[in-house]
Amino acid sequence: MQITCPKCKQVQEVDNRTATCPSCRTLIRRCKDCGKYDLRISFCHAFNRAIDTGEANYPTFSSDSTYCREFVPAVAAA
Repeated sequence: MQITCPKCKQVQEVDNRTATCPSCRTLIRRCKDCGKYDLRISFCHAFNRAIDTGEANYPTFSSDSTYCREFVPAVAAA
């Protein structure tokens, strides 16, 4: 799948094991960028639970989104 890096804005081809952007080493999967995350109510439909807004915007290596197998880019890579 292709994901646009939130920091360097480069389109990266990633698989389920890729956690960081190869160019800038930023965590590439954020709940905020996932099509299964509802920004209005801070709710993940893949995990069926609320996700803290801070974690959704700035995940860590221990965040659920870092290696989420259900991740679907909300916006197609440009």
